This record gives sequence, structure tokens and C-alpha cells, in this order.
Amino acid sequence: MTTGPGDALRAAVAARAQGTPYQVVPTPEGFDLRIDVVDARWYGLIGAAGLKKVVEHRVVLDEAARTLTLTDDHREVRWDGGVDASGAPMPRLVASAQVTRTLGRTYEFEMNRTWGIDQEGKPGRVVDFTFASAEGQSLIRAAAAEHGWKEKAGAAQRVGLAVGLAALALALVVGGTLAILGMTGQL
Repeated sequence: MTTGPGDALRAAVAARAQGTPYQVVPTPEGFDLRIDVVDARWYGLIGAAGLKKVVEHRVVLDEAARTLTLTDDHREVRWDGGVDASGAPMPRLVASAQVTRTLGRTYEFEMNRTWGIDQEGKPGRVVDFTFASAEGQSLIRAAAAEHGWKEKAGAAQRVGLAVGLAALALALVVGGTLAILGMTGQL
């Protein structure tokens, strides 16, 4: 049952996500649209490996102004372990974790096909996915437009833009000063 404009928007996004791998998760500030892109483990000739990737499109709502901010949160963990490639009995474990937060304006497209031995001992594709962040973002933006919501830049995005513009202004001032000094022979 929806009670406010934020609940109606969340329900509209959930309806659009129906039948897709996306799920809507309510939060105190609005909701997240989450997709588990991949969660796989496999075996190779000299060890085992795994990959887990989760993307959340975080939506913060201002119900009074009917505005939303959209921030993408990408989390990825990769690991592999086994013996040294030379065959020497030297155990190894390599792991990496990555968290990337984009501010609603960055688009990612990723395709991954990995072959190996699955957990049941069968050879084949153990990782097979295609991911485009624009898909989840468009689910949110289409529902928002349909319900009269406007998207605005979040605080981190506004700060990033201000820092970028300040750096550009500083580069122009320094470049202009150096050009003037060079033309007057004082450099």
C-alpha cells in the first residue's frame, strides 16, 4: 500500500523492475535499486577463483520538492587461490576488492565470459554476464518522469563540479599569466 509520493515512486520502479534481475530495497532516505550482477566460483588447472559484483542505484528523495538524487554504488570482489603457475607447491591466495561510487552521470558497460570448471565439476562458462548501468538508471528515471519527479545533482556531484570548475579557472589564470610573461620576455 502506498501512502506518499515517495512510496508511489518506489512502487512504480518496483513494477518496472518486475521480471528483471533488479530488486527495490527501501531505505530511510528513499530506496535502492539493486542488481547482483555476478556471484560465481570456479576451478582451473592450478586453483580456484571467484567473482562477486553488486551494483546499487541509490535514490534519495525529497518528497516536499518532488526531487531525487541518483548515486551509483559498484562493489566487486575477485579472488583466486591455488599453487604457483610453475607447479611448485607454493600456495597462493590473491584477492581484490573495489568500490566505485558514481554520481548518476557515469555509464558503465561490462561484458565478462570466463570458462572453467564449475562447482559440480563440469567444464563450461562459469561467468557469463553483460551489464549496463544505464538499464537500472532508466528504470528509475522513467518512473520518476511518469510520476512528476525531477532529478537533481547530489551534494558530492555539486562539490565535484565546483572543484573541477575551480581547477579549470586556476589553470586558465596560470596559463594566461605564463603566456603574458612569455610574450613580454619576463619568463
